[in-house]
Amino acid sequence: MVDHPQSQLQIIGQLAREYEQKCKDLEMLLSEIPAEGVLPQLMAFAEHTTNRFRGAQTALFSTGFADGEQGEIALKAATAMCSAFDEMRILQQFIAGLVDKG
Repeated sequence: MVDHPQSQLQIIGQLAREYEQKCKDLEMLLSEIPAEGVLPQLMAFAEHTTNRFRGAQTALFSTGFADGEQGEIALKAATAMCSAFDEMRILQQFIAGLVDKG
């Protein structure tokens, strides 16, 4: 993790820029959709995102982790990241259910 701090910072910066752009793109797209179509569109995006995440998750865990302390740290970090994604997905499903009843 400490081998390439500059490239790590660049990756984090790029992810932050992508996040901002995705927010803007989604806001623009949703502003062009009739209100009744927003929830179905968001649910479709959520499914697509989940599929992409699960594919990356499978690839990550299938590559394995190095032995030793660094590998254990990486495995714990990857596991925490996957758990956090699952929590966000659960929250999204509950929110969508509340909005749909709404």
